[in-house]
Amino acid sequence: MQMVSKVIKLDLDYSCDASHAYQQQRHYVSPWQGESAEHFAKRLLAYLSLYEQHPSFAKDNSAGKTPDLYIQDQQQHFQLWCQLELVPEKRRLRASHLADQLLLVLDEQETNKAQHDQWPANQRIFTLSSAQLAEFCLMLKSHMKLSVWREDPLLSITDGEHLLQLNLAALLEKPH
Repeated sequence: MQMVSKVIKLDLDYSCDASHAYQQQRHYVSPWQGESAEHFAKRLLAYLSLYEQHPSFAKDNSAGKTPDLYIQDQQQHFQLWCQLELVPEKRRLRASHLADQLLLVLDEQETNKAQHDQWPANQRIFTLSSAQLAEFCLMLKSHMKLSVWREDPLLSITDGEHLLQLNLAALLEKPH
């Protein structure tokens, strides 16, 4: 299913006792042209999982030539390069050279394929199940109101109707 909305208004209440992060913010997020709801859900879940590190969204899908989500330092060096699908090994190697960390946010099938490939030393994989993506897709609306609370290694997300819990252990580990 393709995203219909041009811009999503996201009112986010984020809290984490361990880091004393308590924030209420409004974000405007645009789906990429032709982006499926599942891919958009994956992008938002990756963003929420990395929220305290202040990730940025790519403006459009570049098929791995540029990151889908990223974190840069003040000198514009990539601290984190995040891809939301399995890209060719050559592009992953390039990304691993341009960034301190390479994060692949994959579904179960993509994770199984990736585990047969050779991994760059600074790459890690965060797997989102089909059930998790389907549950989060139920929360997608043109005006989303989400409450997110983090208690490592769990991230809990609710819109008042649905509740999704993600285990962030793979994001908290150091790369291979």
